[in-house]
Amino acid sequence: MRDPRDIVHMILESGPSGLILVDGDARVVFANEHADEMLGFAPGELLGQPIEILVPDRFRDGHPELRHVFDLSPRERPMGIGRDLQARRKDGSEFPVEIALKPMTVEGRLFVLAVLVDITERKRSEDRQRLLIGELNHRIQNLFAVIQSVALSSLSGERSLREARDVFVDRLQSLGRAYTLMTEQEWRGAPLRQILASETSAFADRVTLDGIEVMVKQNAAQSFALLLHELTTNAVKYGALSAPDGSIAVRWSVERELRPNAFVLSWQEDGGPRVAPPTRSGYGRKIIEDTMRRIGKHQIEYAPGGLKYRMEAPLDKVGWVIDDPAHEGL
Repeated sequence: MRDPRDIVHMILESGPSGLILVDGDARVVFANEHADEMLGFAPGELLGQPIEILVPDRFRDGHPELRHVFDLSPRERPMGIGRDLQARRKDGSEFPVEIALKPMTVEGRLFVLAVLVDITERKRSEDRQRLLIGELNHRIQNLFAVIQSVALSSLSGERSLREARDVFVDRLQSLGRAYTLMTEQEWRGAPLRQILASETSAFADRVTLDGIEVMVKQNAAQSFALLLHELTTNAVKYGALSAPDGSIAVRWSVERELRPNAFVLSWQEDGGPRVAPPTRSGYGRKIIEDTMRRIGKHQIEYAPGGLKYRMEAPLDKVGWVIDDPAHEGL
């Protein structure tokens, strides 16, 4: 029959946590294989070493006093309640740990069993979560600011309440489509072609989309969604899409000969009613000007044959070309 002590030793060695047994002189008398690996020591190398060898240098001088306090009232408990604990490896590097202490009396001698758990991955997850929460808060504040701007431009002026409400809802839906695209891309951005397609989907047979594959940054995606929504709405009411034979050509490219590289987009209407410059600046145009002011410059030409719109902005403000080997992602 196998010696029970061998069975106990096997259980201790195969445990999922680091186990260290310390005697009354605060020297290590046992460390299992998991503890050795976690702390960077060879098997048996920790035996006889003072426990302070595992304490980061900046905390080492105060550790004996903490041990003394524990010895005055030894009981099973977590170590360092309310504090982030760090353990020191043999090479001097540190990592976050949770430590539980259990006093043990054997033949009248006091020992303390320390159970160590490496919580590096948990800390990383918590850090990522904090980062995501901070990013989400930033996005929410940004969205509130955009909605406020849209509300002010939609609900003010001479529109009736019903008309203003419809305009406001349409613009919010445009923003919602852009946010859906960004969610699908895990908030890295939104494909410009998909933004264009979603805003002009009702007239897909009359709108030509021609350009390279560009991923648009979050803030720029909001601006593009509102811009394209206003251009499309204007075309439906007054421009090419108000006539049965009207059409629109949307083209975009990156002009790499410019420094910095410039993103250029053009909107050309054709086949609609004769265009004349407006007698006053409408709220749609104000939104176009306000949104484009954030990322670049633009111009609108009320050509008799159809409205022409052109915008230009530094590529790094807009986004990046998909599958461009010069871009490593944002």
